[in-house]
Amino acid sequence: MYGTEVMPERGVELQTWILEEDNKYDTQVKESSIWWGPLIGVTDQLELALPFELEWDQVGGDKASFTFKRFGIEARYRMVSQDPVEAPALVPLVRLAIKRDVTVRDDVRVEGDVVASYETGAVHALVDLGFVSDITPHTHHTEMRPSGGVSIRVAGELRLGAELYAELSLDSRGESWAAVGPNVAWTHGRFWFSGAFGIGIYHINAAPRVMWGIAF
Repeated sequence: MYGTEVMPERGVELQTWILEEDNKYDTQVKESSIWWGPLIGVTDQLELALPFELEWDQVGGDKASFTFKRFGIEARYRMVSQDPVEAPALVPLVRLAIKRDVTVRDDVRVEGDVVASYETGAVHALVDLGFVSDITPHTHHTEMRPSGGVSIRVAGELRLGAELYAELSLDSRGESWAAVGPNVAWTHGRFWFSGAFGIGIYHINAAPRVMWGIAF
């Protein structure tokens, strides 16, 4: 899930994501991916990211592969002020990304999200309605990626909660899966950490993730 916080103007943060998808579909696909890149605050509400992605995958008992998979650019626009005095409880954000697939040279990936968060007291809730489209001169594959979660601040900047995430294919070129499970988040100064253990409820065994970032 993408959050609704963005970097302040001229701020920079380095983020790292490690994502796993274990035993997807009947073919028992296993994937581990790394997302890494800087996030730059263009204004107090507009943020740019320059990510690149590495991917390890294996289908059944076949030989595994590890490769530099994608790079691109994305923009995230928070539609309300970040000022603690002026910011409302309900915060919307939109995201758009364009990425090049290094292994499929004529593929362009377009990603988009509409995100909303709501915070009251110690409770923080978030809904993310996302999509991914892979476009080549001859094919077109699209997935919806809905997700949502709730967390509660239990001590200081430590939060515990739960989340649901799914990838739903809209055509016959892909399959669908979904997972739900607990999550944890912690912030300490300029550093933050987030983790979740998604337990498969449809066409996957598990989908754990860890993410962290440090601002400069």
